[in-house]
Amino acid sequence: MERIPEPELMEEKKQVISYDEADFSEGEVHLINQINHYLLRKNIPLGENDLIVDLGCGPGNISEKLAIKWPNTEVIGIDGSREMISRAEYNKNISTNKKKLKNLRYICSDIKDIKSNNFLIKKGISLLVSNSLIHHITNLEDFFNTIRSLSSNITVNFHKDLKRPLDEKSALELKAQCSTKYNEILTNDYYASLRASYTFKELKNFILENNLSSLDVFEEGDNYLIVYGNV
Repeated sequence: MERIPEPELMEEKKQVISYDEADFSEGEVHLINQINHYLLRKNIPLGENDLIVDLGCGPGNISEKLAIKWPNTEVIGIDGSREMISRAEYNKNISTNKKKLKNLRYICSDIKDIKSNNFLIKKGISLLVSNSLIHHITNLEDFFNTIRSLSSNITVNFHKDLKRPLDEKSALELKAQCSTKYNEILTNDYYASLRASYTFKELKNFILENNLSSLDVFEEGDNYLIVYGNV
């Protein structure tokens, strides 16, 4: 199936609210566990001198879970959508875990502009995370240029995203499955995201062709890809 890019930012209020009100907790907890397992396997502890950055943080679900999992670190959630950041800040303020989120803050910035800002310079990034961000980026080089500019030799990258289905029939079947759990807005967004996603081969080839061989890609089941390692 040919890739069809979608808008890079979610800026419509009804779209943001639908995304925020949906329950993605099972997948989010699974991602946190995957990251933790990887860090433990590599014997990488995270403490008060470390900074975790969640790129494309959306309404902050994963940012909050990162902040709670590693309470002694500083956590920054970044998204280019002002509506998403406003929602993330609202969620933090009303959270029952608010006292545990003092190490978390949010910044509204397009990821392609992050490298020109100074708010990250004070402390090197130890863990750079994203979930369902890569498919929003029209050109892969923009994504990889960003993570390269933000990473040092100690930065662990862990980026999870959808995998583009092989054909339209498979995409429509996944859309139908989504419609049994989520509303029409989310279902249509999910379908658009499937069409905008990259394949394993596209990500792997880009990494090999752009001197990023210290990163690796693996397929998680039939529907997900994970890019991980050091840049």
